[in-house]
Amino acid sequence: MIARLDEGWQTLRMPVRNALFILVLLVSGCGGSSSSELEASVQRITVATTAAPMVTVTPATTVVAPPSTITTTVTTIRTATTTSPTTSTFAPVVRWNTNSENEWAPSSDPPPCEPFEEIFSVFPIDTNFLTQFARPGRTGADGATPIYIAHGALRADNSQYDQISVKFPAEGFSLYAANRRFEEAISNEEQVKLLFHHPCGIQVWIDHLAKVTDRWASIIKDVPITKSSRITFMPAGTYQVQAGEELAKGIGHEYSTYLDFGVYDLRNKNSIAEMIANEWPDYRSTADYAICWSTFFGPATEQLLEALPAGAVDTSDYCQ
Repeated sequence: MIARLDEGWQTLRMPVRNALFILVLLVSGCGGSSSSELEASVQRITVATTAAPMVTVTPATTVVAPPSTITTTVTTIRTATTTSPTTSTFAPVVRWNTNSENEWAPSSDPPPCEPFEEIFSVFPIDTNFLTQFARPGRTGADGATPIYIAHGALRADNSQYDQISVKFPAEGFSLYAANRRFEEAISNEEQVKLLFHHPCGIQVWIDHLAKVTDRWASIIKDVPITKSSRITFMPAGTYQVQAGEELAKGIGHEYSTYLDFGVYDLRNKNSIAEMIANEWPDYRSTADYAICWSTFFGPATEQLLEALPAGAVDTSDYCQ
């Protein structure tokens, strides 16, 4: 490569030298230099132009960076970007399930629960619609069959069933299970039950939703429609719900405007668990974990609920 550069320089040097020689002549014509001085100038020019290639070629060969330097730089960048995600950690999804004894237990260590009054912030329906509050923790009947009712019930007898918006009351929950059914003996309006879990161990039960919103209709579209209240379990932690999010645009049906609403503390059995086990064993996992929720939404709502008629049974095993 050096030889080729020198050869090219020899070709270029002659025109350059001639041009410089002419320049010297012109200068001499103007300044009166002697021929010996001109010859000396030409010699100096010749020496300068002859030495120039060596000076020029050396820097040109050192401008190119060694390949190993480029490779090392790229490798360092790639290493930094590919190793950084390994430092991230993800908390496992906690799922609460019942065991063979109908007792609730988490799949892994659950996070701590905040106070109920901090978790719950939005009452499920507009309290101006309320005409009755059936207290949670009471006995009842399904036809001639006695039953135990762990959840509460909210009635709005003076309003159209399909004009009452239902909103989720709390933060930090996801869908646990769902049920879709027709109560054909009463109405052809589809009834929807949704169960939500908080990973710390709280369950919210909302039943008799009518005309669910598009989002929730899409989520439960594959849940089979039945004639019973059998539930379909959903993937844990997948379908999150926000406090105040609308779930449905109606409650009950055209012949009865009501919403079932219950809260369950899955971390501990309640104070009547022994009675439930002895007298109502079929209701274990629900009636022995349900709690009174009328105090969760502030003093004004609590007073309003207490002032409402309770229906056929005005006592509660949970609300004292």
